[in-house]
Amino acid sequence: MIWVITAMLVYHDVDKPKMTDYMIKSFDTKYECIEYTWHNKVTMIEELFDMHKEVDGNTLQTFAFYCENRHVSLDEV
Repeated sequence: MIWVITAMLVYHDVDKPKMTDYMIKSFDTKYECIEYTWHNKVTMIEELFDMHKEVDGNTLQTFAFYCENRHVSLDEV
């Protein structure tokens, strides 16, 4: 199992939030993931705005980062 950072993106005039994985780095523990997010939030936000500030003419209204665990099979490594 690994931990990754996921961003939940909410856009104006869109019914459901969009989820996107921040796959720059993966982590062995939730604590490592949270620590990385805490210490790198400005860079992460800049990258998020560069890539996701507007989608299909809809402007990003709000967002949240959270750490999520994933199961990885040996075939994926």
